[in-house]
Amino acid sequence: MAASASPLSSYKSLVNLLASTVLSLMIIASNTSVPVIQVRNLVLDGSAYLYVPIQWIETLFTLEHDYKILQQNYIKAQIELNKHKTLVQENQRLRNSLGFKREKSFNVIPANVLSDVGSHTMNSLTVDQGSDDGVMLLAGVVDARAQLVGKIVAVAPNTALVQLVNDKNFRVSVREMRSRNVGILSYYLKKGYVIQDVPKNAEVIAGDSVVTSGFSDIFPEHIFVGWVSEISPVIEDYVKSIQVDLATDFNRLEEVFILESDD
Repeated sequence: MAASASPLSSYKSLVNLLASTVLSLMIIASNTSVPVIQVRNLVLDGSAYLYVPIQWIETLFTLEHDYKILQQNYIKAQIELNKHKTLVQENQRLRNSLGFKREKSFNVIPANVLSDVGSHTMNSLTVDQGSDDGVMLLAGVVDARAQLVGKIVAVAPNTALVQLVNDKNFRVSVREMRSRNVGILSYYLKKGYVIQDVPKNAEVIAGDSVVTSGFSDIFPEHIFVGWVSEISPVIEDYVKSIQVDLATDFNRLEEVFILESDD
């Protein structure tokens, strides 16, 4: 009885063709004669021209896919924005009903950083906006992400001096967002930036956000300051302190925004 044919035998011609093609390409690639080099260059140039429309079509499909994703994200963001606007309006209505004073509003003055100064007396920087541009003494200053930078401590007609929040003498009233506790953020040697006298039962964990409390005429509330990095042990069974990592990257500040009260 004749042995059954191998399953690969039906593909023998195809395998031989592929092997011959590969071998031919290897010989052509290694050949350094002028005619072969010219043919090889023509083939490569032709392949490049053929690849351009293929790449264009691929890019078109990629852009269409990215556009759909951006469109979806835009709709989601718009819904969240509308919800936020509704909540703001509802909050303002309730505040008015309860007789609360109207919240302060602020205009923003953009300014370029001219220089920064680090000394034993004060960490500060100079900006290119001054009293002629509407900058007022003790105005709050934030970065492009609305994170706390500092406050104006000196004003000239065309420049102003900003005391940075990382200065050892800077103080600001802040709120820890999880516990809603308010305290004064200040610098302590060997500890860094600390909120002192937090009640021992306050629910605070590392990573919680810290923002301005709004209990001053300098900064509106909810300006982002940083994150809780560490909670100290309870002192005398009554209070504890919270160490904070500041959010602003002071080494990369190129422009800042000065808050001008609109009242």
